[in-house]
Amino acid sequence: MKRLLLGNLLAEADLARLIATESRHRRHRPPPGTVLRTAARRAAGLRVFAREGDLLWTPADGPLDALEPTPELLAWCETPDSVRLRAEPRPCAADVPWDAPLRELVWHLPVAPPAVVAAVHHRAFQLRVAAELGCALPGARMVESPGDLDRALREPAAPASWIVKAPLSAAGRDRYIARQGPALTDPKGRRTVEHLFERHGPLLFEPWMERIADYGCAALLTAAALRIAGIHRQHVDGKGQFMGIDLDAGLPDRDRGRFLDVVAGVAAALRREGYAGPFGVDAWTYRRPDGTAAFHPLGEINARMTFGLVAWAASRS
Repeated sequence: MKRLLLGNLLAEADLARLIATESRHRRHRPPPGTVLRTAARRAAGLRVFAREGDLLWTPADGPLDALEPTPELLAWCETPDSVRLRAEPRPCAADVPWDAPLRELVWHLPVAPPAVVAAVHHRAFQLRVAAELGCALPGARMVESPGDLDRALREPAAPASWIVKAPLSAAGRDRYIARQGPALTDPKGRRTVEHLFERHGPLLFEPWMERIADYGCAALLTAAALRIAGIHRQHVDGKGQFMGIDLDAGLPDRDRGRFLDVVAGVAAALRREGYAGPFGVDAWTYRRPDGTAAFHPLGEINARMTFGLVAWAASRS
């Protein structure tokens, strides 16, 4: 039977439904066609993990219900659909062949239950881990409602530029950036934020920094081992949306060492929650008000495959 690559790049919506209340579940909206086409185009990169004859499903290929369960399945992200379509549970191998090429190694990694993936993909988990590792942004917190956000913006140390993000989102979607604050006075902006609360519940509030460069670390995790695939440069637009990968990160040694320490700390936190499989950590440099540069080693945790992992696998094919 052919192997299946599940390019479910919009998996965050599936994870959100695992933790959503009944009312928020009813507000779920299908993604626009532009989002589906972009996700499908980028999912094509997963072919680097394929052998001849393997099947690839992308978000533009129609409902997953049309797919037959298969013994061998590799998913961009573990969700209830990936569990349903994997005819045989993947064994939690005690001895993963770490010397195998990345394009084959990923097929041997253990997989985490979707409920665990949803929990460690959540912004509240990211915030807690950042606080434990001493790298949470100043004033970062989960805000429960528009009123809670207003109270945060009235505090003396409230940032002039800030962002709120949905607890389970990716690719720069489901967020609002305010660059002329701190108060939220724009009626259109307030409606956007209110809709985010209505659809997603609590949001992550952080100061918005003047970004200089974005980085990512792609890694693989089991119950006993951590393997770093590589650190790379990420190209993003002004809203923080992904645009491309450059494997020549150019990260200074001091920042690289700090980044690897944080990735190891994230791996330990993921392992405590029962997660195993591929994951990524995003980081970035930013400009302080005095003009100097600083490195922020934990911008986001992605408990799934990442474009960085795809790029590293492609470079070693």
